[in-house]
Amino acid sequence: MDILFIHGNYPAQFVHLASSLASQEVHRVIFLTESNCTNLKQSIRGVTVKLYERHREVSAATHPYLVTTESAIMNGQAVVRAIAELQTSLEFQPRLVFSHAGNGLGLFIRDLCPDALHVSYTEWYFKPDLAHYLLGRNDLNTRLRAKCRNLVILQELEGCDLAVTPTFWQRSQFPKELQGKIQVVFDGVDMNYFHPPTELPGALELSCDSGETVRLDADDLVLSYATRGMEPLRGFPELMRSLPVLLQRFPQLKVVIAGQDRRAYSYDAHSHNGSWKNHIMEQLENFAGLDRIFFTGLLNYGQYRSLLHRSDVHVYFTRPYVLSWGYLQAAACGCRLLVNQSPAIEDIKLKKPALTVDLDDRLSIVNGAIEMLNTAPAERGSKRKTLLEPQMDLKRCLDTWQNLINKALQSSKQKE
Repeated sequence: MDILFIHGNYPAQFVHLASSLASQEVHRVIFLTESNCTNLKQSIRGVTVKLYERHREVSAATHPYLVTTESAIMNGQAVVRAIAELQTSLEFQPRLVFSHAGNGLGLFIRDLCPDALHVSYTEWYFKPDLAHYLLGRNDLNTRLRAKCRNLVILQELEGCDLAVTPTFWQRSQFPKELQGKIQVVFDGVDMNYFHPPTELPGALELSCDSGETVRLDADDLVLSYATRGMEPLRGFPELMRSLPVLLQRFPQLKVVIAGQDRRAYSYDAHSHNGSWKNHIMEQLENFAGLDRIFFTGLLNYGQYRSLLHRSDVHVYFTRPYVLSWGYLQAAACGCRLLVNQSPAIEDIKLKKPALTVDLDDRLSIVNGAIEMLNTAPAERGSKRKTLLEPQMDLKRCLDTWQNLINKALQSSKQKE
């Protein structure tokens, strides 16, 4: 069977599913991604990567409410052009198409591939009352702009055969009359890789983005935070503003922040070319313990897991939005978690609850961290256990995906 994956990033949420389907020799699997994707060197056995490219960028004259709509239409055009080329050059006729929804990639699949089973990975529906977490404002103009962001999402949802989202809370964001079309299938965590440490972690050295190396000795207290982007949506400013008190209170504390100085989802800071890292650091100025904050940049999976194993307190903050894999990977490693009150987090039930704080109350964050850091030395000698339930394991989730696909394919055959 010819199978096509379409995502602006590669391999993103499709990494495990594409690998699983490609491992079956009866399938020919192609992954179609944007031409400027930065992760093209990563290979998946059995998966061929092809590129699509928009013929132009959004016009400066486009109405602000419709910027994302125009961009999505050009994405959809680019995708069907690329598929048409695959049909001609490789005689590739996809029977099964997976597309990442929200940016127009699946808009025209039905028009070019009418016989394909189209599965839409649908993550988010933009509600005006939550728009300020992404856009930084809550005025009427911003809410109307957020409302129009759903035009493409609704069109993609209408045009697919099957829609899938990772959590029940994400599905609940969609209009009630459309939720029945959306299946909930958790992405899954590779719990053979992300697991509690098998022995007490010793010293750990990590490279920082400054070029220096941070050494975490056995008697150091370690507070960790990992993020794709340093931004308000993931509580980065709130974490940073709590650190001067914590570093003064615990002289042996080292704070390791893994991630890039960028905005993956949120709005720019008001200064420093949009950098929240530089904006907050200037606000905090010089304080005792500043030299014990270490920015590592993005870590590879091996270093990242080692950091989770060594961490005494792992911080995960988020505003109401799509839950990060990082939270689940940390839970799989049995980390002691400090989180904020958020429906995105509450949707995932752990074997042992994390310590929850109020992200809008700095004293709550500080007191929660102090509580966990105070007990960290005593806890370090205890054997960690995974916090994830067995049904969240990657293998079980892939089995769920396979059963769902088989059922949908069988149903589509009966209709032919």
